[in-house]
Amino acid sequence: MGGNPGCRRRQGSPLPAAFLLGPRRQGSGGPGSVYEEDPRLFRQTGGDDSDLHPRCGVRSTFKPTADGAVPVTSRERFLAAVRGGSLDRVPVAPYCGNFGAVLAGIPISVYNTDPKKMAEAQIRAWEAVGQDVVVAQSDNYYIAEGFGCQINQPVNTTPNLTAPAVESLDQVDRLKVPDPWKDGRMPVYLEAVALLREHFGNEVAVRAPGTGPFSLASYLVGGTTEFLTQIALCEADEDREKEEQIFRVMELSSDALILFLKAALDTGSDTAQAGDSLASLSMISPAIYEKYVYPWEVKVFSALAPAAREKAAVTILHICGDTRKILPLMAKTGADVLEIDAKVELADARELAGPDISLMGNLEPTTVLFQGNPELVRKESVRCIESVKGLEGGFILGSGCEVVPGTAAENLKAMVDASRAISS
Repeated sequence: MGGNPGCRRRQGSPLPAAFLLGPRRQGSGGPGSVYEEDPRLFRQTGGDDSDLHPRCGVRSTFKPTADGAVPVTSRERFLAAVRGGSLDRVPVAPYCGNFGAVLAGIPISVYNTDPKKMAEAQIRAWEAVGQDVVVAQSDNYYIAEGFGCQINQPVNTTPNLTAPAVESLDQVDRLKVPDPWKDGRMPVYLEAVALLREHFGNEVAVRAPGTGPFSLASYLVGGTTEFLTQIALCEADEDREKEEQIFRVMELSSDALILFLKAALDTGSDTAQAGDSLASLSMISPAIYEKYVYPWEVKVFSALAPAAREKAAVTILHICGDTRKILPLMAKTGADVLEIDAKVELADARELAGPDISLMGNLEPTTVLFQGNPELVRKESVRCIESVKGLEGGFILGSGCEVVPGTAAENLKAMVDASRAISS
């Protein structure tokens, strides 16, 4: 198999040669471009390159202990919290996607199209915060583009959908499941995961993104509003033909997500997640969730379970908003972790989900993390940990949803400080 000899991959990872790092696309850095690469990070002409990673050219910040002993790592801490095992403290995992791009001064339009820049941004975020999990994440359309969806990409905000893959449910048979190694922007995210795994090794957990099957399906046929309208009409008219067409779209979207997440596990992700924002109860009813969403989330996590076990990875389900009415079902999807939005009290989530599934969350991204200060963040972090007895395992301290770009790094670092303080 072709590839970079400096790339250590998990056994069996099917990385085609064209996927591996080669020359970056034109305009991705240097004098006169949108941004300039930090000379402290990337390979330069001359100088001592002994601390540069052989594949991504990023300078390592890790230093071994004097006697060569390896302490418990962030990655081990994160996995132990989910899989079981002794903990020195609660792992911390704010969802720092585009936050990293803004922190590193990289335009989002560059960040989500250049895997090296995505990795750089997340390395910079980790250096500022010291969290236990880094995430290769920006937007939700990287799989949808593989189906043929079109987006508009502003320079410094996330993209928006301009054209679905097909206009109506009658055209669903035109849809083909894309190849995660070649289609859309999936290769960008997969390569970013590989770069982060290579940089951090066993020290820090790496989290790949994953657009949930319901959200992804809505982008494919007519767009989100049209998709929800068709579901409402289907239910009102008891239209079985339309229902089968919707189910067919869900089959395709779940198949695509499964392929992408298996590829992410192969490139080194410690997680396989479904972030199904459209399944929020602010958008649909519990009955619609049970009929049109839940069966395909079960399908996704059932398909991923063997691969996740083989890779010692964990699976995550996130649905935005107040999910209390569907939490018992969410807990039955087969996910290892439920990432809880800030609108749900963690104690309520534990009661509704039961004791056998791990929880992640759930500091409020705006009022606490973005608008607050380190003192408030520490206070809320301790409250979250204590509300679910997080020191006993089965809990990861995180943000209730994505961290707002421009949030003070000191506030996120306060989450780590709180975890350390409460454990001492």
